[in-house]
Amino acid sequence: MNHTSKPDFFSGTSRSGRVLLFGSAVFLHAALWTFLPPRFLANYPIDTMEMMVIGQNRVISTFKHPAFQSWIVEIGSLLFRNAEFVPYLAAQTACLLTVFTVWRLARKILPPRPALLAALTLLSYFYFHYDSTVYNNRTFMRFFWILAVYFFYRALEKNKLRHWILAGAALGAGIYCKFTIFVLVAAILIFMCLEPRAGKYWKTPGPYLSAGVCFLIFLPLLVWLIRNHFPMLGYTLHSIGKPRPGLADHFLSPIRFLANQIPILLILLIPLFPVLGFRWKFDTATLFRTFDGRFLCAFLGIPLGLQLLVAAGCAGNMRTALGCHLWLILPLLLLYGLKIPAAKERFYARSMKIVFADIFLFLVITVLVTQLAPVLTKKDSRYHFPGRELAQKVNALWSERYRTPLPFVRGDDWPAESVCVYLRPHVKTNVYSDLWSDEEEFRVRGGILLWMSADPGHAPRHSVTGCFGNKDFRYSPETGQPDEWLKKFPDAEILPPLELSPRTLVRVPPVKIGVAVVPPKYVP
Repeated sequence: MNHTSKPDFFSGTSRSGRVLLFGSAVFLHAALWTFLPPRFLANYPIDTMEMMVIGQNRVISTFKHPAFQSWIVEIGSLLFRNAEFVPYLAAQTACLLTVFTVWRLARKILPPRPALLAALTLLSYFYFHYDSTVYNNRTFMRFFWILAVYFFYRALEKNKLRHWILAGAALGAGIYCKFTIFVLVAAILIFMCLEPRAGKYWKTPGPYLSAGVCFLIFLPLLVWLIRNHFPMLGYTLHSIGKPRPGLADHFLSPIRFLANQIPILLILLIPLFPVLGFRWKFDTATLFRTFDGRFLCAFLGIPLGLQLLVAAGCAGNMRTALGCHLWLILPLLLLYGLKIPAAKERFYARSMKIVFADIFLFLVITVLVTQLAPVLTKKDSRYHFPGRELAQKVNALWSERYRTPLPFVRGDDWPAESVCVYLRPHVKTNVYSDLWSDEEEFRVRGGILLWMSADPGHAPRHSVTGCFGNKDFRYSPETGQPDEWLKKFPDAEILPPLELSPRTLVRVPPVKIGVAVVPPKYVP
């Protein structure tokens, strides 16, 4: 007797069913994570505001990172008239494109249903749900990373010039997101030197055409870097972490980095367990004796190994998020390289149901974590910062004194960015930066100075990013105020600190922001 169950929506047994399943999952995920975060997050994260401020000023790069992501969010702000959801839409656009590209790659390597599962499993990836509310330089870098891997695979498969060109273009565009993409460039070169099937293409124009396209795209940014003496090097070392003394730290640093990846990977792989089970058995013949297996292993293992070498060399605390791009092909690798019992085939629909359940589950978890954390800690976070209220009060302070729009805010990046972002589009103001203005312009046009004010005996903010060139800003450990920095502005009128209540479910201590007004030299 045939006990085969009737195919349902989640089975993906037909081509049209798989397309519908993919479209339903990614667009449901994108819609929820685009339009709901503005409803439960009172304030943009600092990385998001940084991207928005840079985008308003249309620069090619900052002292931290290139500015591609900033261009995208600025274009979105212009198209949607500064709608609140724009940064979340940009993040989900990158997510959707990444998942689609993984699906395209998986369809070349796996049967249809596991290929679809390999792609949709990424919707459970931490950086595509909870962390997607933070729009930063890694957001589109992940897309260009997997896009370059896909076109490189196609180039090795067919040796068509268009695939080599597109691979080079993806690498070049990725450089404008984050220089981490050079890890992938190194991985491609290593793979072409070690893999016989890839090495034969050194005798063809493809690799050189790809390199040329990548270099031409990178050239304008390279000119900027040379003119500014490669300012990212210092920030890169700072972001990796301060080196710790002792030989043991060179070994412990990569171990810590790997250990921090484990919780993220366990969450990512939840949808795969119905199919893969818990007792994994790798098919080594498939993994290492086939080109596809070697390709997948190489483009997970080589970049991971290179980043571990960097962590070991710096002996610092490499942040967990710096591995966000490494695991995009992990579900594909597991579904390709693990022996799946025939009895598990019927569980693909169960895995797809978990994918859809995770879309809602992780959204609920995000809402609970962001909203209930202050209930437990009695402290607010940056998600609760009263940025809109601060922007309104700062604008009112300026408007009471002068008839001109507020030209600049300067000081601590955090409150200054909030004012700049939330005044737009009604008032176009800038976070002061020597990237797009100069000291004399600020003194002539005037502006508002802002800093996080601390009560006596309370520690001030421990650091300021200095993203906008405000490198001389420092908090005094004795007073908690930027005393030395304020001496640069002898004409400034220092006002009483602003006290604002964070937007939390429970009452928490107010936020205090120091304010000073630098009068313009000329008032029309």
